[in-house]
Amino acid sequence: MKRNKFFLILFFFTLLTTSVIYGQNVLSGHVIDKETGEVLPGATVFVPDLKAGTSTDKDGKYTFRNLPGSSLVIQVSHIGYKAEIVTLDLSKTHTRDFQLIPSAIEVKEIVVTGNALSSDNDRSSFSITPISKNQLLTVPSTNLINSISTVPGVSEITTGGEISKPVIRGLGYNRIVTLNEGVRQEGNQWGDEHGIEIDQFSADRIEVLKGPASLFYGSDAMGGVINILEQTPAKMGSIDGEWISQFSTNDRLFSNSAMVEGNQNGWIWRARGTYKTAASYHTPMEWVYNSGFNEKNFSLMAGVIKKWGYSHLHFSSFNTKIGMVDGTRDSTTNQFIDYQGNIVSEEHAKRRSIDVPFQEVSHNKISSVTNLLIKDNQLKISLGYQWNNRKEFGETPDNPGLFFHLDTWTYDVRYTRLLGKSLELVGGVSGMTQINRNKGIEFLIPDYDLQDWGGFVYAKKTWERFTFNMGLRYDSRQVKAYSLYLDTLGNPALSGDTLFRSFSRDFSAFTGSTGMTFKLNKEIHFKFNVGRGFRAPNISELSANGLHEGTFRYEIGNPGLNPETSLQIDGEISWDNKYLSMVFNGFYNIINNFIYYRNINGEEKEVNGVWYPVYRYVQGNSLLKGFEFELDVHPVDALHFDNNIDYVWGENLSMGAALPFIPALHLTDQVKWTFKTRKTSAIKNPYIQLELETHFYQGRVDVFETVTPGYVLLNCSIGSKLKVQKQLWTWYISGTNLLDTKYYDHLSRLKEVGIYNMGRRITLGLVIPFGLYHSDKD
Repeated sequence: MKRNKFFLILFFFTLLTTSVIYGQNVLSGHVIDKETGEVLPGATVFVPDLKAGTSTDKDGKYTFRNLPGSSLVIQVSHIGYKAEIVTLDLSKTHTRDFQLIPSAIEVKEIVVTGNALSSDNDRSSFSITPISKNQLLTVPSTNLINSISTVPGVSEITTGGEISKPVIRGLGYNRIVTLNEGVRQEGNQWGDEHGIEIDQFSADRIEVLKGPASLFYGSDAMGGVINILEQTPAKMGSIDGEWISQFSTNDRLFSNSAMVEGNQNGWIWRARGTYKTAASYHTPMEWVYNSGFNEKNFSLMAGVIKKWGYSHLHFSSFNTKIGMVDGTRDSTTNQFIDYQGNIVSEEHAKRRSIDVPFQEVSHNKISSVTNLLIKDNQLKISLGYQWNNRKEFGETPDNPGLFFHLDTWTYDVRYTRLLGKSLELVGGVSGMTQINRNKGIEFLIPDYDLQDWGGFVYAKKTWERFTFNMGLRYDSRQVKAYSLYLDTLGNPALSGDTLFRSFSRDFSAFTGSTGMTFKLNKEIHFKFNVGRGFRAPNISELSANGLHEGTFRYEIGNPGLNPETSLQIDGEISWDNKYLSMVFNGFYNIINNFIYYRNINGEEKEVNGVWYPVYRYVQGNSLLKGFEFELDVHPVDALHFDNNIDYVWGENLSMGAALPFIPALHLTDQVKWTFKTRKTSAIKNPYIQLELETHFYQGRVDVFETVTPGYVLLNCSIGSKLKVQKQLWTWYISGTNLLDTKYYDHLSRLKEVGIYNMGRRITLGLVIPFGLYHSDKD
């Protein structure tokens, strides 16, 4: 009943916003090469606060209709040129030409939206790394988090081939907030083998905010934010689409995704369907039994873009079945054993079928994001409802042992006011309601209810070469857990053995942030930020009492835990010119009451005749510090050297030991040659790229971890654009771990059961855009 009411609220809210009368403000002009004066067909003109974009025609001309009379950020970009960003008062400006400067450095996204409002990345004191759609599509990956794990400062905790959990500067799990299409993703992210339930092909681009973001996003954002942005709507008067197809040799992964979208006088819509299927993957030593997966996703969007702003209504459905690798082997042959005790042959191990144990996860979400533009004011309202069903089958394929049903309602309201051209004021409130119920025959956490709310104020002052910002936030969270008794058969009862005791906890905290940016000249920029983060303990840390099949341990929570708080200092210096781009970012993060688990005095517990180590949640003070360094060099237009290195040092100050899940020092060296082709050629910008990934020895480990030897991976890729009629297709062939190196990634959870990471893999990818209809009128 609550779900139906929420649907109706979203529906009528969208109707209300779309009933506003709109005008016919227009912005038009040309995009040209500043050095030669030649027009630039195919340049992109994008307005982030409208989520709308267009491109220049063969004469380099663009036209934007139905624009508000507000001051808005405009970004103009073209391959081979440095992007330009300006803020225009559209009540006074109706024509504007843009002159782009040629640059050998690859185009980077320079407008970021992960702050309180859209801005030039160089004018944001937060460390934000944008990732373009082209980067996401041409990096061989099995899921969304896997595709961004090459970003400096970002890594992943993996369980087999499909499950990846993001880690930003050594922090993961509930210390990272993931936003998808403006709404935070909630799906039991406290679990080791609980991945992110988002279609990787639905992302247009991603912004990774590194460091405390509690000011804008509240509890759980103390480590950072992964902001997944939706695709820019189709051009006015058109129906377009795309087909994405990928195949990987190692695990025989087939990925196919089809999208179609339209825009009729500002009324927009989009539909996407994705199907992925993978067999077991192969290490340099063996086929990893039961590591295959299937994934089926579907999404819809309908909305409107007018002079008053935009309103989008989203629905998405994510469904996956994942084989869980437990690593059980025969003591004589060292071959894998299935759940019935049979030795698994090599032919069986390489199959596409999924056996016990496995997961079935369905995640459905409906959300509405509306941004109202009223002169120099903006009011952004995001509402979301999502329901997650997670089933874990550990004994038989018929009945799940663990079965969590999680309902989550979220809201976020932000009001922005621009005073003059230099002072931005923002105020916002956000909140979340969660209801989790156990529906399985095994129990790890109790039934619980969660209420969360918070509010913030933020101000940013801009001068010609300097910006200063500061903000303050207050958050409150209440968690109420319910008791559970079991009878002699282990079934829920009104009385009997107590598995969970009821409790209620309240958590609150003030957080804040202050920072500045300084533009020394056109090439050198500085950033500095100090931020305080906050995280309330999650339900597993407070109350777990059970065996978690995917983690090989018995977990016991602690309802007396206090919230974590952090203070991080972050600084960045960047240098950009026509042939070089360099960025250095350092951070120092002190965390009080850091929550972790410990096996104390070798404690064990018997479950169904098997003894498991008992891990209890405790806390203490911790320190994280490190850096990221990126160097991109183009000595000539065709030759591209890209190098980056990142390092995190984590210490449990209370125990004098290393923090767990800290990635090793990581160095990537890449060389790329792009061949020059004639303008009339059907093949555009063909390239060949070689890459060396160096992961150093990780000897600083927690007591339950093992050291990880260093290793080097050789990767190679080729690809180009293909002009087919009026469309540009993209194709690539990418090889990873070409030398079939035997290695363990330090954050692979299968390392502890002696299973290596994936061996040699060749991936073929094809992206086919298509136009079904386009009117003569822009």
